[in-house]
Amino acid sequence: MIRHILFWKYTAEVKQAHKEKEMLVFLQKSVETMEGKIPGLLKIEIQSNLSDGYDLVFYAEFEDLEALHNFQNHPLHVAHRDRCKAIVTDRLVGDIESK
Repeated sequence: MIRHILFWKYTAEVKQAHKEKEMLVFLQKSVETMEGKIPGLLKIEIQSNLSDGYDLVFYAEFEDLEALHNFQNHPLHVAHRDRCKAIVTDRLVGDIESK
């Protein structure tokens, strides 16, 4: 299994408008559009980060590395990425293989 973890910060515009809670709900609904609809995607979620540094944590589990690679260009994921562009910045990503 592959665990795919991203950390994001909200854009300055989101923070200045104090729209973090509203944007979290928007992003969660966006993530839900992929749940159960992309082959090899086992689990997916986005939540507020409880630690300092980054605002959001995106977490997904995949059957294998091939499923992760296929996810990257899947139309539902591409649409999600497009929805995120004006909301988040400073992305940090990590992928690990877990048994």
